[in-house]
Amino acid sequence: MPTKALSRVQALIQGVLEERAARGLGNELPETKVTLRLNAADAFWLSQLAELMDASRTRAASQLLSAAVRDAAHAAGLPTEGEAFKTQLKAFLDAELPQETPPIHDN
Repeated sequence: MPTKALSRVQALIQGVLEERAARGLGNELPETKVTLRLNAADAFWLSQLAELMDASRTRAASQLLSAAVRDAAHAAGLPTEGEAFKTQLKAFLDAELPQETPPIHDN
């Protein structure tokens, strides 16, 4: 049975709730930079999507990549919430961004 697609508002709220759960109450996760090379067609579509999203191409790319990564992690069965997720996230942050790692609190 096909699932009903989320409205943009529902998707935005869901994303905010997921981010809040990931970082814990009152804490922000540090951001990292990734450099991507897009082929001409993908760059064109990104420009079109950025215009639809009323965002810069960088912001649109960030939001689209974040959504795709979350979908892929979920599809792969990776932990995306709970203690297993928090433990793995903390280990990643400690290794990748030791000076910027905020404490992760339970909600």
